[in-house]
Amino acid sequence: MVKIFIDPGHGGTDPGASGNGLQEKQLTLQTALALRNMLLNEYQNVSVLLSRTSDQTVSLTQRTNAANSWGADYFLSIHMNAGGGTGFEDYIYPGVGAPTT
Repeated sequence: MVKIFIDPGHGGTDPGASGNGLQEKQLTLQTALALRNMLLNEYQNVSVLLSRTSDQTVSLTQRTNAANSWGADYFLSIHMNAGGGTGFEDYIYPGVGAPTT
């Protein structure tokens, strides 16, 4: 079973980026919920846990502690940056290898 921990960035008192009537915290939650549903409905042997499933404040420490306590194989933090960047960004922690299943 592959464990995927999805972290919808921001939430609660931290709205993230805002513009055009949108708040990052709302978009990241919608994206995370849709991704969770897709993973659970279209793949076998996958377990998904989210750091939040509603508009609540969750600290960075709480997010990472939850993923580590659960034994997540992958940690995905979703953000919708508005600082002028373009394209897609990803960061991979080099201290661990791919999980064995």
